[in-house]
Amino acid sequence: MKSGWLVFFFAFTFSFSGLAQISLQDKNRNINRNNVYLELGGTGYYYSINYELLIVKSSATALFGRIGLEYLPIRDADRMVHFPLAANLLLGKKRSKLEIGFGALFRLDFSPNNIGGEGYYLTNPPTRIFMAPVIGYRWNSKPNEYGEQFMIRATFTPLLGMNVFSSTPFFVPWAGISFGRTWQNNWPKKSK
Repeated sequence: MKSGWLVFFFAFTFSFSGLAQISLQDKNRNINRNNVYLELGGTGYYYSINYELLIVKSSATALFGRIGLEYLPIRDADRMVHFPLAANLLLGKKRSKLEIGFGALFRLDFSPNNIGGEGYYLTNPPTRIFMAPVIGYRWNSKPNEYGEQFMIRATFTPLLGMNVFSSTPFFVPWAGISFGRTWQNNWPKKSK
């Protein structure tokens, strides 16, 4: 069942690559095609550094693919790496937009004292996967002369998963705030 959801998620996220070439040529500055931001809380859980790429865009919507990284050196013996992956849809024509999406948080635990019982982890190093729906608000500043913008996000990102010991689902209400930069890669030519 888990592998079916993963296949669906990746197929959905990357199925629009053929349309992306048309979308990326759009000169509308309300949406740039590259976003880099620091998220406090949110899908990465404590924090994450994220990159988003515009996949498909129309006049009032934009679909982004996202990948992030979080490293947690909690104690000398405990080390975890989180990889949030998501597909986010932005709705709105102005600089303020509604953001909805769905993602997954992949957790790799490199702790030497990692105990959890047989069957708790499916891979080596031990990996856990949490589902993370997203709903929130995104604001972009006015673009500068190069088309770059400052971005702020505020999201509700509950984490959903399965307790492998009792086979019961769990729900962790969670939220995040993000600050970052967007750019287009269409640099203006300098006049001589």
